[in-house]
Amino acid sequence: MANTVRRIGSLAMLQLTLIAATSVIVFMVYGAFQAGSVWFGGLIAMINVLWLEWRRRRVDQGRALSAGESMRVLYRTALERFVWVVLLFALALGVLQLDPGALIGGFIVGQLALLLNLFVGTD
Repeated sequence: MANTVRRIGSLAMLQLTLIAATSVIVFMVYGAFQAGSVWFGGLIAMINVLWLEWRRRRVDQGRALSAGESMRVLYRTALERFVWVVLLFALALGVLQLDPGALIGGFIVGQLALLLNLFVGTD
């Protein structure tokens, strides 16, 4: 449990660091509105990862699953993450009218932290 919390914490810090650095650069080049859009895109990526970790922890703490049950959990989690991302992008673009390029850029940078964590992670 402590390793999981430490791993999630290090991933979140990596995501926040990358998003903050990107938003500072975007702020200096384009302005505050685009920098805020980067932050919202990064937040979407963080929610995506936290949802995945929450579902993984629930499965790990439960009973052993059969292969079919594991596949159902896998597909359900993927679908839930997809729906969350679509809804949050719809909120950002439709309701909040954020900058699309900066929003997607923030999301990509937030997701990039997952790959970087795989290669330079402490686990």
